Amino acid sequence: MSTLRDIPLPDLVADVVTDARELVEAQVSSLKSDLGDRMSQLGDSIRSWLVALCVAIVTAMLLGLAIAATLTQVVGLPWFVSQWIVTAIAIGAVVWLVYRARASGKHAARGAAKDIKATLQSTTDQLPS
Repeated sequence: MSTLRDIPLPDLVADVVTDARELVEAQVSSLKSDLGDRMSQLGDSIRSWLVALCVAIVTAMLLGLAIAATLTQVVGLPWFVSQWIVTAIAIGAVVWLVYRARASGKHAARGAAKDIKATLQSTTDQLPS
């Protein structure tokens, strides 16, 4: 086994470059794998939420009609007034849900950005100086 001093400088530089390239390739591969897993989880979550949303829309429409009919029969309001009251309540609920979803999305994006930054930082820290 030869010592480091016995290796010619061009070979040493070539070995360092090769090692650095392999390290970067390994880190990029790891990052791709992590992001692929996250994207798969995101797809599964979106699919589940879409099914839940469709069921919720149908349920909300039926519930709205039931509430409007109850207002018409019990309180004696005209049908169109009962519908407008229920519609206003539904719009308020949608606005609230969109606000919550945006806040949750921002939180998830910040977490992903921190993970990527940490991975890139650990990659640069491992490069030979």
